[in-house]
Amino acid sequence: VKPLKLMEYLCKLIIPPGDAVILDPFMGSGTTGMACKRLGMEFIGIDRDLESVDIAKKRIESKTAQLKLFGGVG
Repeated sequence: VKPLKLMEYLCKLIIPPGDAVILDPFMGSGTTGMACKRLGMEFIGIDRDLESVDIAKKRIESKTAQLKLFGGVG
């Protein structure tokens, strides 16, 4: 589990808002996606566990309507 503020900080370090897409191949509960959306960055999250994808989707959707999530692959 990573704090939301930490993920916001790390996202700001690597990409200025609006210029790129952050890919999180092991998104878990979606904290990185929440940080990206709060910062106005594009985000693609992937997780193998469909339950985690559902949790992440709900958490991220509470911040924004536009997201891309993939789950249950593999």
